[in-house]
Amino acid sequence: MSGGEARLAPGALVLAVVAVSFSSIFIREADDGYATIVWGRLGITTVLLAPLFVRDYRAGRAPRTVRELGVVLASGACLAVHFLTWTASLALTSVASSVLLVCTSTVWVALLGRRLLGEAVSLRLWAGIGLAFAGTALTAGGDLHLSGRALAGDLLALAGAVSVTGYLLIGRGVRSRYGAAGYSLPCYAVSALAGLVVVPITGSHVVPSGRTFLACLGLAVVCTIGGHTVVNWTLAHVRAVTVSLALLGEPPATSLLAIPILGELPPRAAVGGGVLIILGLAIAVLERPTAVDARELVVPAVEG
Repeated sequence: MSGGEARLAPGALVLAVVAVSFSSIFIREADDGYATIVWGRLGITTVLLAPLFVRDYRAGRAPRTVRELGVVLASGACLAVHFLTWTASLALTSVASSVLLVCTSTVWVALLGRRLLGEAVSLRLWAGIGLAFAGTALTAGGDLHLSGRALAGDLLALAGAVSVTGYLLIGRGVRSRYGAAGYSLPCYAVSALAGLVVVPITGSHVVPSGRTFLACLGLAVVCTIGGHTVVNWTLAHVRAVTVSLALLGEPPATSLLAIPILGELPPRAAVGGGVLIILGLAIAVLERPTAVDARELVVPAVEG
């Protein structure tokens, strides 16, 4: 890595976290079915990243063999489930609850990553997981008092956390071999296709309205390219544990943005649950691994 890029990485990471934090806002402003939003967002992203993907492919920084492409497409399938379930959750529960619950993916990554490596889970990691899930229960319990609809949204957000964990765990071993666009574009393309397939099932629109298109354009440029893809780039220059900690700033940032833009105050249960979730995540990702490098154990949870 060049010294110049390494110096730019921390600032780029901060900007990427801010960019991802706008995801929920754009989704709410799209005012359309979740499948249409996913299809529009990822379809636009795929088109915009195509020139960079061609560059990475020519440089040998993109999947070429059937096996390599199969692994990346499996990762993309997990990402597609994440986008569909999490986007759907935002129509049912509060922005704060949805974002906080989907951020529990960081714990799933830490836990399953260690299990796959055959290492025991330490007491400290269990403590972090316990706090995070206590916060999850508090947040979901508060929404249960609000309505069954909000609880359904919470469950969809949790499904988004589990599915994005699969995306991160599969991608962990191949990202170092591919460029940011070389790895990201196939995943985004699979997600776009999944959204397009689901559109008629949900009764949404294949062709988005002007308002929805503008919101999807914002999601593509600001949140997906400026957020997801930039985070992937920073992993080459910043320790993964640092990236994970930085991304914990997404839930409070999104909740704060929702107040002036959407006029939505976070539920009290989400505030209390959010404190426990963030504390638990911090304890989990701050644990120093003993057998392997932190980059191999902790992968950031990019939600929006």
